Amino acid sequence: MGQNRIDKILKKRTTFGWFFYLIIAFFGKGSMLKILIGFLIVMVGEFFRTFASGIIKKNQQVAKEGPYQWCRHPLYFGSFLISIGLLISAFNIVPFIYFLLFFPFFYIPTMKKEETFLKEKFGKEYIEYSKEVPVFFPSIKKTKIENFSWSGVKKNSEFYNWIAIFLVYIFLLTKTVINRSQFYTL
Repeated sequence: MGQNRIDKILKKRTTFGWFFYLIIAFFGKGSMLKILIGFLIVMVGEFFRTFASGIIKKNQQVAKEGPYQWCRHPLYFGSFLISIGLLISAFNIVPFIYFLLFFPFFYIPTMKKEETFLKEKFGKEYIEYSKEVPVFFPSIKKTKIENFSWSGVKKNSEFYNWIAIFLVYIFLLTKTVINRSQFYTL
């Protein structure tokens, strides 16, 4: 398979995410407790994504502030947490299998490709940064925030993710309330 074809497939990770939300909404059968626990994890993930979206200036500079001090790919780590939270909320094997198959398939090669691009584009600056900051799982430490901007969040379209999460949870909660037998179960 040629590199162009691989690149086109990797760019479909957003489609993977939207389809994942639909699978969660359709197959979800979690109890109120599972939905609440999952929702809290989703909110931490969305915090990472929103915070990172307000900092990053794609292809212009190395993002080193906020969550980029914790890990080099906070947007993807946030997506990972959102997925884990949704899986807990849905409590169904179908979304779990979908996640296991597709999350690593899309995100691991994407991170490797971005690392290569950033090393080529920013050279020593990015190489030094990458020596200090973990790739994916964060190392939380004192955080410098000077350049966060809500316009960056808007520019990076993160509000669509908030809307999608809200709709998925409305759907899951509605299904749970309708099926009261699961309302108070673990």
